[in-house]
Amino acid sequence: MHTERHAIIQRTTTIPARLSELLDTEVAHDLTCLMDTIIAWAVGIMMTWAPPGKSFIKDAIETPEEGRARYHEIARAAAKVAYDPALKPLFGGPRGRAETMALLLSIAYFESGYRRDVDLGLGKLARGSGLDSCLLQVRVGAGKTREGWSHEDLVGDREKCFRAGLALIKGSFGACRKQEPRDRLSAYTRGRCVDNDKHSRARIGRALNVPRAPMTDAAVLAAMPGRAPLPAAPPSAPSSTGAATTVAPAGTAGNDS
Repeated sequence: MHTERHAIIQRTTTIPARLSELLDTEVAHDLTCLMDTIIAWAVGIMMTWAPPGKSFIKDAIETPEEGRARYHEIARAAAKVAYDPALKPLFGGPRGRAETMALLLSIAYFESGYRRDVDLGLGKLARGSGLDSCLLQVRVGAGKTREGWSHEDLVGDREKCFRAGLALIKGSFGACRKQEPRDRLSAYTRGRCVDNDKHSRARIGRALNVPRAPMTDAAVLAAMPGRAPLPAAPPSAPSSTGAATTVAPAGTAGNDS
């Protein structure tokens, strides 16, 4: 009798613990699904702009299925940067981080076309002029970025590529803050602030014309493991980072170079 009572007590104390574990698993699954929603949104944009599996460049050849899987990895890396609570987005509003992510992907499209060789740093054609690295064609040469990252670092870790690129974009927006918003990327694309810069306008214009993100920034932040949602940034024009900054132009492996 004593043994049966002990077994009953043991079962009743372990059931809530197991239920808690199940609930935690379900919550984690739901949050993952929410995050996957924004990744799917980004991949859909990329697939529309540059359907994978069509390149004839030796080191860029891949099947559409392989390309789609790689696009998911690219989108996930871009999301980690755009939705990093420690980083201020380029745009304000409830979806300012989504718009920041769209601009990162737009620049990557123009600079690299998401090509496999550029993404992974394979072959001679991957570095544009020979000085540029990764999807955003960050001009690093044989040196390092301000963050201390080399070419090998940028092509070995997409998140570093997007972080270095975002820092340069913010520098360009700050340096060109007197230009019309559509021209504020010209320091990134041309190395100096230019009015009516077709390269800046093409990249910003494409990013602004994407379908509306399916989730607010707050919802995406809540879905990221270990991160609490932050208040949405106030509505504003593209952010200005203060003092003018010298920004190296992007590389020349892009679609419009």
